[in-house]
Amino acid sequence: MPELPEVQTIVNGLEPYILQKEIDRIIEYRQGTINTSCQGIAFGRVSSLDRRGKYIIIKTSKAVTIIIHLGMTGKLIYKKQVKKISDHCRAVIVFTDQSRIFFDDVRTFGKIHIFTHNVTFKALGKMGVEPFSDDFNYVYLSDKLKNRKAPIKNVLMNQSVVAGLGNIYVSEILHRSHVDPRRISGKLNKEEVGEIITQTKIVLREAIAHNGTSVSDFRRIEDKKGEFQNFLRVYQKDYCNCGTAIQRNKMAGRSTYFCPRCQK
Repeated sequence: MPELPEVQTIVNGLEPYILQKEIDRIIEYRQGTINTSCQGIAFGRVSSLDRRGKYIIIKTSKAVTIIIHLGMTGKLIYKKQVKKISDHCRAVIVFTDQSRIFFDDVRTFGKIHIFTHNVTFKALGKMGVEPFSDDFNYVYLSDKLKNRKAPIKNVLMNQSVVAGLGNIYVSEILHRSHVDPRRISGKLNKEEVGEIITQTKIVLREAIAHNGTSVSDFRRIEDKKGEFQNFLRVYQKDYCNCGTAIQRNKMAGRSTYFCPRCQK
């Protein structure tokens, strides 16, 4: 599933192409892809393009909000001219100049939600702090971890604690923080909690600078791969930089990679 760096890469890529551009219509090719009660509305121009956690948020001049979640395999591909539609295309955002954003999704878990600005999208309200915000600090995280018996990896992947983190980046963050992902959250010391905060911001910034991680389906808006997979230190690796064999365990149904020597 695309995580924060991949979603931010898409937002960064789309912004210069679609900001202030007028939306003509949105076409649904697979039933259930679009969730809306706003039938036959005028969308207006794209007035803002943002990210919250793993969600892409597009607001328009006609007080319409479009929220896109890519699911497991979703991609947004921007094209000025269209010759062929992909077999996995689920929906298309068409602009008045006939340029388009194609929503491709092999496993069809992604969704496009369309509603007016005065409607509350409940999923956003349940999310935790953004990793780059000043609110993601020692006071906040230590409070969230206090007395928790769940493994630290599971807690960091909980979207109600920190928005946007997933399996790849939590594995990388904990490796750089020298913290075993199986450690009980409530038993981490002050230095470990502080290091997790520091490394979270560093890893995410590096990943965005390299246009995200493409180990599976993720593509940038030009349908090109990201490059951060070339800089991963533990995720899907055989050996750590220290020479120790990487261990792979299942945690919360996801493959967890860690170095038994570097992470205690």
